Amino acid sequence: MAKNTNTGANSSENLTNHESEKTSGRKIPKQKPENRETPNDRLQHESGRKVWHYFFEFLMVFLAVFAGFIAENWRGQLQEHQRENVFIRSIVEDLKSDTLQSGKVLMQLRRTSTGIDSVLNALSSPGISENSNNAYRLWTKNLDIRAFVSNDRTIQQLKNSGELRLIRNKAVSDGIMKYDQTVRNYYQQSNFMYGALSNQKIYMQLFDFISLKKNQHVPVPLTEQGKKLLNQAYAHLQLWNYGLMGLISWLDGVHEEGKTLLAFIQKEYHVK
Repeated sequence: MAKNTNTGANSSENLTNHESEKTSGRKIPKQKPENRETPNDRLQHESGRKVWHYFFEFLMVFLAVFAGFIAENWRGQLQEHQRENVFIRSIVEDLKSDTLQSGKVLMQLRRTSTGIDSVLNALSSPGISENSNNAYRLWTKNLDIRAFVSNDRTIQQLKNSGELRLIRNKAVSDGIMKYDQTVRNYYQQSNFMYGALSNQKIYMQLFDFISLKKNQHVPVPLTEQGKKLLNQAYAHLQLWNYGLMGLISWLDGVHEEGKTLLAFIQKEYHVK
């Protein structure tokens, strides 16, 4: 019995040795080293994440500011466009008023010029020294001259406030400034004319006003001083009428330019 037990132990030992030899003859794969994260690696990883986080935040802030800028700029342009339309409509109304008024004043000035021609004919007629009634009536009738005053409230506001830049159409902007200059030139001429008109010294010395008022249907002679001033009165009135024709020419320029500018603005901005 003891012999069999020993034989089993030897067999088990031989099997173990055989398995050991098989194992030693086969290559055992090397195990990969375990990838352990060091504190330095962790610090770099967290640093990278922070950079991207900051960059993302910066990008979001930048986009928000940029979008706000775009929106504000658009809002500003919209407001300026609305103000431009308000100014344009106001200028259109001013030009309508100007052309209507200048047309009426032109008619009156032309009648006055024709009337002054009649006064000159009366002063140069035979018997004027003894019968001044007609000359007095015609001269008195043509003393009153209507003045044209431009309704330039909007143009002056644009010039004084520096908001002429709101008129984006350069041709319209140039036309407005040209019209304004034409009106200024007319004012210079009209100031001269109304200054000459206010000098009624010769007129007052020429006629016997009291007798003419009391005896409207009875021939009234010129005053003695008036008879001496007759030639001077004629020359004075003739020069005055030349100035009046110049004034008519200037106002006609204002009238025509105002109508042209009005039609151009209405066409460009589609307003009535």
